[in-house]
Amino acid sequence: MFVRRIVRCSRVLAVLAAWSAAGCGDAAPSPTDPAASKQHLAAALDAWKSGGAQADLAKLTPPVQVLDRDWQGGAKVSDYQIEGEGQPLGAGVQWPVSLTLTNAKGKTAKKRVVYVVNAGDVISIARQDVDF
Repeated sequence: MFVRRIVRCSRVLAVLAAWSAAGCGDAAPSPTDPAASKQHLAAALDAWKSGGAQADLAKLTPPVQVLDRDWQGGAKVSDYQIEGEGQPLGAGVQWPVSLTLTNAKGKTAKKRVVYVVNAGDVISIARQDVDF
């Protein structure tokens, strides 16, 4: 239960960081370019697939913040497929992705998830789960 609280708090902090990176004031954030957002998402998923850590992406220029409970939980991605053309969602772009994951016990599962990518001073990639 304590771990779930920490995970929820980290998600809230990631969302707040993305919003603050988008800027304050009256001006709305610039829309994210769909082609660039797909490249950012693919680069993050490639990093996960090659065994990289989310913290490594935060050190890039611009920094990339990824919010994915499976990655945070230690699951490995062996394959992924970004589907469709991407749909605008606020200032970001929403991408459906099919993932093939292996958990710590070696069990493989396929999931279809949705990521929202927002680009600005910080690239924010957040997985949208219905039970969030």
